[in-house]
Amino acid sequence: MVSLFSYGCGIFNFFEIEPEEVNEILEEVIEAHQDTFGSELDADQVIAEFRTELRLTRKAYPGIEDRTASLEKTSNEIEERLSQELSRRQIENANKIVEKLIFGDQSLAPNLLPEAESLGLISRELVSEGARILRQIDPETLFAYEGKDRWCVDHFSEWRDLYLAADEKNEEILLGVF
Repeated sequence: MVSLFSYGCGIFNFFEIEPEEVNEILEEVIEAHQDTFGSELDADQVIAEFRTELRLTRKAYPGIEDRTASLEKTSNEIEERLSQELSRRQIENANKIVEKLIFGDQSLAPNLLPEAESLGLISRELVSEGARILRQIDPETLFAYEGKDRWCVDHFSEWRDLYLAADEKNEEILLGVF
């Protein structure tokens, strides 16, 4: 699943991209994770089950495919700025809190993934705590400095909105780090 996060605007939309591209990507993923998938028949079955689970999840959680955010190329800057802001507000363990908000508080299937990739979960409790914290942070103020483009502001805003929406809907957040 982690291997599919960056395609088709997220895992929930992966199978909506061009069929030839889907097949090519899946072939690469199956080859790279041969130990996980086993035979070609087993891989086909796992992928069919995965596709079914995605559909069921979309049905159970309407709009989930649109509740996404990416911190690509901005996570370090966001982590640094947010840690500084929380420290300035005298929030204890600011660095640890921010690290959990970005990378999650639970790791899923760590033995199945290469070291550079991880699949994490942000628990319901952390989503609620994160929403409470992030609701108080204005993205424009957090990144009010000269000479930088808007990537950090935009990515932080999307990420903040994801926390607020997940909190409103009592959801957890699944994340892929690669």
